[in-house]
Amino acid sequence: MSETGVFAFELGDELATRCGNTLTGVFVRGSRIALSAYRHVTHSSRDAPTETAGQDPVLIYMAQESTLFDEPVLRSVLAEANATFATLQQLGSRATRAEYVNISRAYRSIVRSCLEKLEQAKKSPEVQTDEARLQRLSDAIVVFYAAECLWHLFEILYIQNNQLVVPQLLDWARFHSPQAEDRATDLLLMGEEASESDDYWSIVRSLIMLGEIDITRALLSQNRKAGQTSFKAAEQILKSMPVYQEGYALQKFHSQWEFWHVDTERKIQSGLFATEPELEQLLRMVAGDNEQWDDGIKESQDFFEYLPGYLLFTKPTCKPFELKIAATHWLNRWCLLQPEKKQCAMNRMVSQLMDHDLKIFIYDSQKLNDTHWFSTHLIDLIHHCGQLKSYFDQNNIDLPALRHSMIYEYGSYLMTSHNMWQLGIDYLDCCKQEGQAAIELLLPERQATKLINLARQRGLISVEREICKVLSKRSYDNERYGNALEWAIRSKDVLLVTAVADFILKHYSKTGCMLCPDTIANVGGRMFASPRLVFLSKYFEFYEFYRNRDFLSASELLVNLLESKITPDYFWPSLLIDSMPLLESKDPKIFAKETVAILHHIETDLVPIIERNVSKYGKHHSETVFKDYRVENVDEILNLLRLACARNLARALIIENTMPVV
Repeated sequence: MSETGVFAFELGDELATRCGNTLTGVFVRGSRIALSAYRHVTHSSRDAPTETAGQDPVLIYMAQESTLFDEPVLRSVLAEANATFATLQQLGSRATRAEYVNISRAYRSIVRSCLEKLEQAKKSPEVQTDEARLQRLSDAIVVFYAAECLWHLFEILYIQNNQLVVPQLLDWARFHSPQAEDRATDLLLMGEEASESDDYWSIVRSLIMLGEIDITRALLSQNRKAGQTSFKAAEQILKSMPVYQEGYALQKFHSQWEFWHVDTERKIQSGLFATEPELEQLLRMVAGDNEQWDDGIKESQDFFEYLPGYLLFTKPTCKPFELKIAATHWLNRWCLLQPEKKQCAMNRMVSQLMDHDLKIFIYDSQKLNDTHWFSTHLIDLIHHCGQLKSYFDQNNIDLPALRHSMIYEYGSYLMTSHNMWQLGIDYLDCCKQEGQAAIELLLPERQATKLINLARQRGLISVEREICKVLSKRSYDNERYGNALEWAIRSKDVLLVTAVADFILKHYSKTGCMLCPDTIANVGGRMFASPRLVFLSKYFEFYEFYRNRDFLSASELLVNLLESKITPDYFWPSLLIDSMPLLESKDPKIFAKETVAILHHIETDLVPIIERNVSKYGKHHSETVFKDYRVENVDEILNLLRLACARNLARALIIENTMPVV
């Protein structure tokens, strides 16, 4: 789909085809549209049945927008962002700038963590064989990469509000263009041989254009010709380059920088580097030579990729208002040198931020395919920090109304989701009467939620928690275990949370089926409501690692769980049985030290539990202790565990104590 185009589609059934594929639709609950065939009627049409009336059935199609958050990996973003959103509402409009910066960084940290999870999920065998899911994850990576990049730039220019922006812009550009730095790491490990690599000089040029002075010096010092006069002079130029430090007198810095710049140009003009053309080109770039930078621009993927590096060598004390002019000139230059490239949405939005065109930026940010996650949370942060109030007033934008509208739409979307409706309450609570009305319409437990809101408003914490406990028990009785766990966590009742978590763990040990995986995956930092919930969350993480065949991560987490001292007695058999496939692997996944620890837990934790149950229940103790669906005979499983440990220990010791062949 083009950015200005509109999808055309048709129903394709017989009735719709006979009517010329004209459709009628009605919005229904859950952000859906009910579509059916429709024969267009005007004032001149005859009001009579058609010749084919009654021949074909009238089919109704339910159309619903697909979103990125249909992917389970992404739902944790919603839960974690919800917690940060709630923190910001508590801070209000009277917090310090540093607190708002911390909130902004918390949002960015959530997105970065999400990107890491998406990259890991893409590599799993399940996703690699599922083209549709692979495409969804790839689309999500593009969207959230753009969200993090744009949010980071917004934070630098409008929330931190620094007088000098080049150092922060350099960090921003380096994070979003890591390829050169990654390759430089490989070259540094090669030592002197790096200078013989075909891409040595291209990587060094890229590092300079990204402002990576220290890494560039390290690579040049490893060059086989590093002892020559020209390389020593280049090292001295880069080493002596003035770098502005906070609190330093600007006038004094300008004098030092001008002297360094003139001295660098003088050395280049003297022919000191004439015998090394690649080095001379590099230093011409350091001196701000436009011809050399034009060659670099032609290699860039995005217009903003090398802009911070160019400013470092030409205008290191660039202020935010000067950035607007510099960015405009740089963009024009980039378009002139790469006429075949069309500006993508990302380039346009970066340009809008640097041009201080926030009105258009906010409009375009709502086009990101993230169900308005980015624009809603950013507008809320802008509203609270208040630093852009004058801008919105001058442009006749009612910021409070815009924030209210976006939060209401986003909260309503969450409320229509089967898995995320609890999160939507916090957003709709910010929308006063409209929000309360939406909650009453959308929330199944509407009366209970009314009472919770009333109790919260009046500071009746005990009443609020009692209502949550009632809802948790009701959901449990109705076998809605995900809801039961959510309400138990909100009640902050340790015993109730432990009871629900116990039920889920026991059900898994008996059947091998994990209840409410979506809810457990989205618990996040709320796991600390109960030690049993911590164990459940971490075991589920192990379960996911194992299911995705990430056996090394699974092994590490399993050993940590064994050592954690929070494993319930009834779950020791299941936990130790989980270790058997890892122990029996021909390629050891568990090291010798950890294998000894597992053997220790078998003898000091599992065997005493069995013995206690033998004395309590007699010879039929297997029915009371071993409820794991994989176990039939106690003695046999103990022997198999010991044997698996012995075999793995032998393999691990051989491998760990074998010297590599040189």
